[in-house]
Amino acid sequence: MTGDIRIRRMAADQVDILVHAQNEMFSDYVIPMRVTTQYFLEFLRSVGGKVSNVHVATDGARIVGYVNPVIDGKESWVGGVGVLPGYRRKGIGARLMEAAEDFSKAEGAEMISLEYILGNDRAERLYKRLGYGEHRVYLSAEGRPETFSGFGEMPEKATLSEVLDIHGRAYSDTCWQKRKAFSIIQSAKGAECFKVDGGFVLVRKLEANGYIPYLGVVPEKRRQGIATSLTKFALTRLHDLGAYKVIIYNVNDDEPTLRLLDQFGFGVTMKQVEMRKAL
Repeated sequence: MTGDIRIRRMAADQVDILVHAQNEMFSDYVIPMRVTTQYFLEFLRSVGGKVSNVHVATDGARIVGYVNPVIDGKESWVGGVGVLPGYRRKGIGARLMEAAEDFSKAEGAEMISLEYILGNDRAERLYKRLGYGEHRVYLSAEGRPETFSGFGEMPEKATLSEVLDIHGRAYSDTCWQKRKAFSIIQSAKGAECFKVDGGFVLVRKLEANGYIPYLGVVPEKRRQGIATSLTKFALTRLHDLGAYKVIIYNVNDDEPTLRLLDQFGFGVTMKQVEMRKAL
């Protein structure tokens, strides 16, 4: 028995309860996930989300599902949806998605998008049934830091305003998390920012891992070796910082990117499919 399942906006004091439920929801996910309240709140800030936008499905006082719609003007993005294992296949996921769509439309959004990890067939079936169509594919990859010399123009430290200017031109046609200004602002807080003429890169070391959260080249400067030079610089910098491995996430799954990753020995660890729907 699941009782009378209600869909409503989450109360501000229920974040800890939601995070506890999330960890149960995603314990059997394609890539098992476990988060803390701090991580969830930081994620919301990084994508421009709000706690007050989160909708939950409740069975009595228990949170059994949630959806996180993020609004930015005429666009909306689903930054997470989940249902407890014992409550699945009862239409709750579809009801949550419909609530996110209704909320997004009421807030002025005309298009809604989301991503799912390739191989999550249950999610794919749900989104297609709700009218979402595949838009493009992104990938994440892992490699090792190395020391390079002679990698072209030496990047120099960049201010946030300089990074935002290049980012706006280099990331105009990529996934939500990478092209929105609030995302790179959040990433830049914990990273080193560098620029060259027409390109930029962010590098970050967190414990033993190195990250390249952003590397971009403006369209008119592409195919000139700038991305290769910036990658060499970033890997060298992370090697100097003592990183054990390097992680790149949410980059385009296209031939130039795959060639670049292969050149530096990166292996693809995950692919995500972006889907869209007009509201």
